[in-house]
Amino acid sequence: MKVSTRNIDILENTLRRTGDLLDILLLDRTTKKNIIWATDSYEKHGRDFLAKTRIMPELVTGKCGLLIQPRAAKSLDEQRLRTKDKAEVFTPLKIVDQMNKMIETADHSSLPSKSNWQEYVRELKIEITCGEAPFIVSRYNPIANTRKIIKLDSRVGFLDRKLKIVSKYCPTKKEWLFWAKEAFRASYGYEWQGDNVLLARENLLYTLIDYYKAKFKEKPSLKIQEEFAEIISWNIFQMDGLRYVIPMSCHHESRVIPSVATLFGEIPGKVEKNECEGCKYNRPNKHNGRHVQIMDWSKNKVVRFVDLIK
Repeated sequence: MKVSTRNIDILENTLRRTGDLLDILLLDRTTKKNIIWATDSYEKHGRDFLAKTRIMPELVTGKCGLLIQPRAAKSLDEQRLRTKDKAEVFTPLKIVDQMNKMIETADHSSLPSKSNWQEYVRELKIEITCGEAPFIVSRYNPIANTRKIIKLDSRVGFLDRKLKIVSKYCPTKKEWLFWAKEAFRASYGYEWQGDNVLLARENLLYTLIDYYKAKFKEKPSLKIQEEFAEIISWNIFQMDGLRYVIPMSCHHESRVIPSVATLFGEIPGKVEKNECEGCKYNRPNKHNGRHVQIMDWSKNKVVRFVDLIK
């Protein structure tokens, strides 16, 4: 099937006009509020764009509809600035392909076949510091300036690979949707910067649409898109990957001890500072920030990410 060579930027205005898709994709499942910007790249636009403020729908739609764009659609100056200030570096798709293949071929039992493709689809994988999630889905080349969508048979993300297997072995819509959901539930990624979290989530949603259209020659219904968007909003989450908390949520408390008059004179007052124990001693479980929660789909249970590391 031909895939459109439309610009790689997914317009938030389009998402906002399509049911609750944008609201779902902006949701932080840990805080039950929206994800935060977690970057100073947009602060020049005003107080609503400060790093610790939440990304609201009206801030990325309307006249701000082109504010958030993929790295490959940004100017070269902006790309260099984010690399310098945010250490934002994207991996060429050729390397992504090689790395994902190496993971599969390291254990020959994990290669998909007619007898084990279900296990392959359900195998848990995560892209750490995922950016726009090229290791999960490769809708476009994140370092190219062609701004074109890649054909399905050339996509190399690990969720791409799972969906190709689903399309190969699932002839009916009911079966395809069941196993596509299993594939999405088994695919995780986390990222610090809020704009990248949104871009990654959008890329996964539009990947679902692309593979569904290729298989059934029609676009999935809004209900189907919203069901997958819910899974995506759980599995692609905003997190400080060193502390396992919401970015910038750790805090250091100060206590003012007033001066005291005694028979021997006045004891001067002081400010006593208490640092976050997790930050001070590098103890993941002791951070006083908001620990990130994710969904364990096998048990349909919410768990703390830090507890999985332990």
